[in-house]
Amino acid sequence: MRAASLLKTALPIVAQYSGLRSALALRYRGIGTIFMMHSVVERGDGYPDHSLRCPADTLAAALQFLRDAGVAFVSLDEMLERLKFPSGRPFAAFTFDDGFADSLTHALPVMERFGAPMTVYVATGMIEHSMDAWWLGLAEWIRVSDRVALPGAGLAVDCPDPVGKKRAFVAIEGAIHRNYDLLPRLRAAIAARGIDCTALVGREALTVAQLRELARHPLVTIGGHTDTHINLARAPDAAVHREMTSNRRFLEDIIGKPVLHFAYPFGNARACGVREAAHAQAAGFRTAVTTQSGAIFPEHLDYPHALPREVLSADDTPASLRCKLDGVYRAFHSQLGDPVARM
Repeated sequence: MRAASLLKTALPIVAQYSGLRSALALRYRGIGTIFMMHSVVERGDGYPDHSLRCPADTLAAALQFLRDAGVAFVSLDEMLERLKFPSGRPFAAFTFDDGFADSLTHALPVMERFGAPMTVYVATGMIEHSMDAWWLGLAEWIRVSDRVALPGAGLAVDCPDPVGKKRAFVAIEGAIHRNYDLLPRLRAAIAARGIDCTALVGREALTVAQLRELARHPLVTIGGHTDTHINLARAPDAAVHREMTSNRRFLEDIIGKPVLHFAYPFGNARACGVREAAHAQAAGFRTAVTTQSGAIFPEHLDYPHALPREVLSADDTPASLRCKLDGVYRAFHSQLGDPVARM
């Protein structure tokens, strides 16, 4: 894990000064990038789940860098038009998953300052405080502990300080995403410590009034994110259909507007695939986004329900942002495979 962290830190620097970034950009750059965030916070200190928390000043710095680099800020609807009629100017779209209240209180003021459109994907269970947000429970468990161990996974991490807590969150969250069969054990471990994940959701979620306020803003698009934030790939067809369509109706009833864009919960290859893309299309969504790394290419017009995204995080620097624009991470993760990320 420490080697992976070192690689993540070193890759942008090595790519920049070796000329590797420029070489890879010839094949992997694409015509634009969709950036992904979850929670935007005032300060990044004190969060074990730092990978899900983007400080507002980091977001502002990233937007300034992208603007200075000549990148156009677009909505997802405008992105689709640019896929039909590509221009020479690269674009960026910005997305925020789950439905955190800070999408309104912290993210929107920054986006307003730059005139940057934003899409907020909202799960029904976030608004109703009924979602099993195990990742919030994991962060709370780590926050109040000096050591955490996941039973049956052979994983134990000392976390007495902020660095250790961040490391523990990355290790255990990563283990879950590699093997979702471990999730019941994690839920049991969280519950055994008296941590109520639904209460944590209530502390962080948009209210109905805030959701309506957000949806009224001209820069904001509200997207779907299922009812319960489940791993769709592990659900039967009927449940996948219900999760998508029920969530869409729920949001449309609240905001009084069509909900035409969707984000797959978790969004990795173990959580969504060709079947889920077909369901998203059948549910009436114009686009659906994954968490696969990659740039947007004109070819994605044929795969609008399998759009990749790049994370915008607290750790980003101008060098890492440039690598994301140029598709360096896609080249790395695909082992120099197809530049166009699909399901």
